[in-house]
Parts: sequence; structure tokens; C-alpha cells
Amino acid sequence: MTKHRLNEDDATTIMPRLSLPATVEELAAQEREPEARRSRRPVVIVAAVTTVLTTAATGWALAQPADQPLSPPAALATAGSRGFVDGFGEVSASAEAPSRSWPRSPAARPSAQPSARPSATGSPSAAPASPGQPLAASELVADSQRSLRAAERPDRFVRQSGGLASLVSVTPASPGGVRQAVTFTVAKGLADVNCFSFVGVDGSYLRHRDSRIRHEKNDGSALFRADATFCVRPGAKPDTVYLESHNYRGYYIHLRGDELWIDRWRGWDDRFGRECAFTVTAPWG
Repeated sequence: MTKHRLNEDDATTIMPRLSLPATVEELAAQEREPEARRSRRPVVIVAAVTTVLTTAATGWALAQPADQPLSPPAALATAGSRGFVDGFGEVSASAEAPSRSWPRSPAARPSAQPSARPSATGSPSAAPASPGQPLAASELVADSQRSLRAAERPDRFVRQSGGLASLVSVTPASPGGVRQAVTFTVAKGLADVNCFSFVGVDGSYLRHRDSRIRHEKNDGSALFRADATFCVRPGAKPDTVYLESHNYRGYYIHLRGDELWIDRWRGWDDRFGRECAFTVTAPWG
């Protein structure tokens, strides 16, 4: 008997006794327990387990070392930039406004080379440019003397002669009359001060009439002022310019051989663009 009681106590110590109904009446009472009370038991158990897990996780997080600060995520390109990532991960081209069929108005650009102007002390900051030497496009300014060279024909310059403008070959050995014929005074545009007019040594102006570039005296008319005004546009190559007619927008001074005309811009024709390009140079005369 004693040995049996000892084993029973040991079993009770190791595993708690299960509380079972002692009688049939107690079992029946449990069965009659309200359904709502019995249904709450699983909810209470789940809540207790959740509380334990949450407490354990919080304690583990507090025990960890502090994280390093995170770098901000790299910003994705948007549709306003060169490309953007669409919803499928494809890089799409930027939505940019299409360019016009002829050159746009020039934007302010830094000069490709310093201008040879006197310094505040009166000594020159650079050696004067020799006649016919190419200058930066920004050197085409009012109240200066300049020559205009065909950009792709380095020895040929715009000249005034016989009422019509044309190209002529000029070298340091050319006669003085030829050197003066390719020298123009750059003036503010007669019809628009943001553009230019070109005055020859005899006071006549370059103007277009009947599609030809001519060299004529100012008759004081509004038509003459408009015909004699040209707006500078940046050329396709550095320090080259296009000269657009003020009153025939989209028409540019264009070379047909050695003759100067105004023709409508042909953006699809690379050769046409080259024939409209001029280089600003130091004056010959």
C-alpha cells in the first residue's frame, strides 16, 4: 500500500492531475453550461497566446543593437526626364515637345573664345583679330564692323556689288576695294532692335527683294526696314549662324552657288542647312 501511494504522489508531481467530473451529475451540469460561455473559451486562449507572442517579440527587438540610418530610395525618373519606368518595368522615352521644322530662336550661349576687348587699365586683354579671322558667334553685335564668310567655303565672303549681294574670294593680297566690299557695319535691326541690319561702306543695306539679297539705299519705307532686317539663329555647328528674314519667318539667306537668296527652310536637307550657315569674322576693310 505504501509503495503504491508513493508512486501515485510521484506521478502527481510530474504531471498535474486532470480534473474530471466525479459524478454523472457533474458531467451533466457541464453539458448544460450556456453555449455562449463555452464559445468564449477559444477566443480567450487566442488572445492570451497573442499577448505572450507580442511581449516576446517586443523584448527581442529591444535587445537588438540600433539599426544604421537607411538611405533614401533612389528616385525614379519621371516622364519629364529622359526616360521613365512604366508600370511594367519598361524604360519609355521622354515626352518632349517636337522641334520646329526650322531653327529656333537662339539661346544665350557662352562664347567659344574670349573677345579681344580692352581691359579696365586700357591695355588689350588679347591680341586684335587679324582680318578675316573667325570670331565667336556672340561677336556679332551692333556698332561693330564684321565680315560674313560662307561657313563651308573658307575663302569666300559676302560682298556688296552692283546692287546684288554675292560671294567673292578674299585673301590678304586682295585689293583694298574688294576688302572694303566685304566689310559691313552691324546695326540694330531697322524693323526690330533684337535683330540686325548690315550696312555697307557706301551706306547701303543688305535687303531681300524678289527673293534675292540685294544691296540698296534705305528709301525710308516700312517695307524696306522689314526687308533689311535679319534675325540671327544659332547654326548647327559651333560659332556659325543662320540669318532669318524678319518679315518672312522661316526664310533664310541661302547660297545658290555664289548668289545669295532667301529660301524657305528645308529641315530634311542637310546640304541646305550647310548652304545657309555663315561664320562671323574680323572685318577685312
